[in-house]
Order: sequence, then C-alpha cells, then structure tokens
Amino acid sequence: MREALHRIGVMDIVHPRSLNPRLRARFWRVFLSEELLAYDKPRRAGINMLLDRLNRGVVLILTGRPYRLRRATLRELEETGIPVRRALLIMRPRGDRRRDYEFKSSVLRRIPRVVEVHDDELEVLERVRRIHPSARLYLHFKNYYTIL
Repeated sequence: MREALHRIGVMDIVHPRSLNPRLRARFWRVFLSEELLAYDKPRRAGINMLLDRLNRGVVLILTGRPYRLRRATLRELEETGIPVRRALLIMRPRGDRRRDYEFKSSVLRRIPRVVEVHDDELEVLERVRRIHPSARLYLHFKNYYTIL
C-alpha cells in the first residue's frame, strides 16, 4: 500500500478511503496494477497451509484482485510452488467495486459447505462466520496467523 500511495504523491500512510475520490481512484489503479503485484506476495505460512489442504479436499483461492490480473496471479502462485491446476481460483469480476468482505462473502454464500477460510482482513472473516458458523477461521498477518 505504501508504494501505491507514494506513486500517487501521498507520502503519509493513510487508508485509501480517506483520500478524495479522484486520488482514491488513482490509488486503486496503481495498487491493482500488475507492476505492483511484487509487493503483494503470498505469505509462506499461507502457502504451506494451502499445500497441506490440497491433500485434504477442494481448495478455493478467493482473491479480491480484479480478473484482469488473472494470468499474473496464476504465474505468481506457480512461482511460489502452488500447483494451480489443483485449486480453484476465483477473482473479482470486471467492474466489481465492492469491498473485499462484500465480494468474498457473496461468493462464499453460494458454497454449501466451507471447512476453513484464511484471510488477512478481520472484516472478511467476521462475515464468513455469519455465513458458515462451523468453518475454522484463520486471520493472517505478516508471516503468521491466528485462529479465531
């Protein structure tokens, strides 16, 4: 986030929602560019857990990244050792500007049985708990996680 803010001329670390609408639109264009994917690498703890879960059942990778970054995302996942052909990847559709928790919960609402969910946003996991109360929830931060 810091790099995207700096590229649009904002030197302080602020939440994008606090930017004026024009600057906020520029921020999201830069932040969600293929060039900045290098700053949004999968975390090793998450990769290890995903690899383990591939041997237990169906794994869905649900990302808030826009669909236009699909090829780059698949390439990035493959480079980190994830066999992408063994997982399902769902990305944000073109033009979908909902917040992550809205987008992700709308997808997960259509899945009848979810065993566990991993995310780095508490708000996403709180929504998931309402939809799938028996799912195990993992909140990831840096290279660690906590079970909620």
